[in-house]
Amino acid sequence: MRQLILVSHGDLTKSYLTSLDMIAGGHDNVTAITFDGEISKTLLGDQIEVALNPDAQEVIIVVNLPGGTPCNVVLERYLTDERITILASLNLPMILELYLNLGQADYQMTQAIKTAISNTYDVKQQLSNQTEDDE
Repeated sequence: MRQLILVSHGDLTKSYLTSLDMIAGGHDNVTAITFDGEISKTLLGDQIEVALNPDAQEVIIVVNLPGGTPCNVVLERYLTDERITILASLNLPMILELYLNLGQADYQMTQAIKTAISNTYDVKQQLSNQTEDDE
């Protein structure tokens, strides 16, 4: 079993869970942790520790910002933990990709990164290119 933990500044992760519920119909094995700037790094780390499911063979922790406090706390605690994968730049396509594949034993995390990258583009430019190709 895989577990997904989302960690961000502010309520971003909670909003992503709401969106995940709307799109995928739920969020089993997914936890949102919020860093509000008022708690210490130690308390944030403790919240993440409590969220870890000891029965999960693999835990994917996705933080919103590389180099930010949530990322740094996760790195300090889990950099050498083989069971934990740490991804940065939290976004909804990435979360959806990860969630829909939590139960797939052969799923590779690199696919989530590819999904995040391929869903980042200038929409108007993309539509313009498609219109030109259709002509």
